[in-house]
Amino acid sequence: MTLEIATQQFLWVATSAVGAFLLVLLTLRRNYRLFPAFSLYVLVNFAAGVLAFFVYHHWGFSSLLSWRIAWGMQGIVISARALAVAEVCRHLLKRYRGIWALAWRILLPCTALVFVCSIVAATHVWQLAPVGGERALELSIAVVVVGVLLLTRYYDVQVNAADRLIAAGFCMYSCFCALNDTILERYLHRYVVLWNLLRMLAFLASQLIWAWALRNSQTAAVSEEKPLPLGVHKSVATLINLHLRSLSDRLSQLLSSKAPRH
Repeated sequence: MTLEIATQQFLWVATSAVGAFLLVLLTLRRNYRLFPAFSLYVLVNFAAGVLAFFVYHHWGFSSLLSWRIAWGMQGIVISARALAVAEVCRHLLKRYRGIWALAWRILLPCTALVFVCSIVAATHVWQLAPVGGERALELSIAVVVVGVLLLTRYYDVQVNAADRLIAAGFCMYSCFCALNDTILERYLHRYVVLWNLLRMLAFLASQLIWAWALRNSQTAAVSEEKPLPLGVHKSVATLINLHLRSLSDRLSQLLSSKAPRH
């Protein structure tokens, strides 16, 4: 057994173990109620990893059937990840409808532009078509996450620490996958083994970030919150949220006034 194969097997076991732990954590802490799309993504990714193990064990890594099944599963996993990213972005800005409306109006065309440019710039070789498509999707996901985080920073939006860490994990993994796919397109034969190892290592790091973010019950923290006395609420909460609320209302009015009237 070569060092590359042994390392790959170790990383597969590690990522599967952390993925199973993350599923247990989501269940025990009941965070699946607050993060249903993210929980679905973790489940789909874990199932895809188990299926990939049996596929590669039966048909081998170099089989054309294994290649087709692997990229088919990858498409399903990326689609589930896109839903999870949309869920986290909505959590970050859901309290301020005006800022959220501005965010998707700005980020949607930017994401589409990045996707199209990535497809055009891809190497037009049919064997690398899935790699180019995946890179375009990963860059699109990264643009969305970075854009939403920048908006929260610009408008001083107070966000939940778990949402921020989950978004950071998605951003880190998508950026790394996009870079990794770019290198793979250029150095296919010499880089394919290292490409897979680094990809698994990056995903393992993202899973550890998500597990740390969801180590506590997010729903329990919300349910245990007690309302402040009326006087304290008026003197503190109003001052904290006044600026953000006014910005959100102005953005809502501005965007609604630009809507076409019939």
